[in-house]
Amino acid sequence: MLKYIKIAWRNLWRNTRRTLITSASVFFGVFFAVMMTSIQKGSFENMISNMAKFYCGYIQIQEVDFKESPGVNHSFELSDHLQNAINNNPFITSSTSRVETFALASNYDHSYPTLVLGIQPEKENQKSGLSKYVKDGSYLLDGSKDLLIGKILAQNLNIDVGDSLILLGQGYHGISAVGIYKIAGLLDFPLPDLSKQIIYMDLAVAQDFASIPGKITSNVIMVENTDMINKVISDIQPYIKDNNAIYSWQDLMPELLNLIEGKQSSGVMIKTLLFMIIGFGVWSTIMMMMHERRRELGVMVAIGFKKGRLLTMMLIESAFIGIIGIVSGLIVSYPIFWYLFKNPIAVTGEMAETYKSMGFEPKIAFSVSPEIFYNPAITIMIIFMLVSLYQIYYIAKLDVIKSLKS
Repeated sequence: MLKYIKIAWRNLWRNTRRTLITSASVFFGVFFAVMMTSIQKGSFENMISNMAKFYCGYIQIQEVDFKESPGVNHSFELSDHLQNAINNNPFITSSTSRVETFALASNYDHSYPTLVLGIQPEKENQKSGLSKYVKDGSYLLDGSKDLLIGKILAQNLNIDVGDSLILLGQGYHGISAVGIYKIAGLLDFPLPDLSKQIIYMDLAVAQDFASIPGKITSNVIMVENTDMINKVISDIQPYIKDNNAIYSWQDLMPELLNLIEGKQSSGVMIKTLLFMIIGFGVWSTIMMMMHERRRELGVMVAIGFKKGRLLTMMLIESAFIGIIGIVSGLIVSYPIFWYLFKNPIAVTGEMAETYKSMGFEPKIAFSVSPEIFYNPAITIMIIFMLVSLYQIYYIAKLDVIKSLKS
């Protein structure tokens, strides 16, 4: 076998131009497939991360009816057994309890409907890095009776840091929920929809506002890797009471999931077209190589070289071409997309406003998940295996007499 490999490698460079052109087509195929998949998967991960960090998390524990009918009437108490299971799970990076309700925010002259979130400030900051979005004023401390509100909401209400804000809502079982609070800081999110409707307050203050002492509406869980979501849910499920339910982000954001699946389908079609072009390019090169060497192959068979061994050598040559293109494509693409993964491209100008209007952070994110790199490599190797069927057919049907006369 070693002799076949040496001969195949030498034969490869007898026509350097053909070898380089074919390997280059494979190289660019791998590079562009990786680039497209990295951008697509990176944008999806960025969308999911934004929604998970700022709102629903990757996993949520709720009262069974809260998902269909959100409100403080569907609140619950987090048991010690469940809290311990969450704290001891190695795949969970952070968790925090919340009270989620709705209220009318007013400054006497203007009023707007808002989403009020009662949070544990320190844990919430650990989960989402909320404090870095405070552009004016200061972040909440645990036990603070002040508010954080979205910057756009503050502009609509014509209020600023230090001003008072009236909240009017409905508490537990129809009890009136009214309070006057001081504004501690203004939040400037990359997602405009949040900046124009969100209000944060300390969890205990929210429980008092909604008249649900000791109760929460959800427990939000973050994991280090989204691939671990199902594992975490299965680990926690035995500790969930009958009146509670546990959901993944896919359950809580079906619209985003449908958007991602639709985009992935279009991406698969484009990559399929790309690989078809590569496949026909490789096939035409192999056909040309076989016909150019028809006389040479006939001579080798005529002097006693068995067709099986001849086929082995030809297949090794084809494999070398594919390996050169694949390896060079991966060597070049990995450091480039690793750098872009660590340093996303910021989107500016009108395009940034378009991103924000759609609820996305204005940046082009990249991903370096392993499947981004090995999937194109496997696909191209399969293409070469399919093309090798032509080589098998050609050598099996090789007519020595006609080959010598050609």
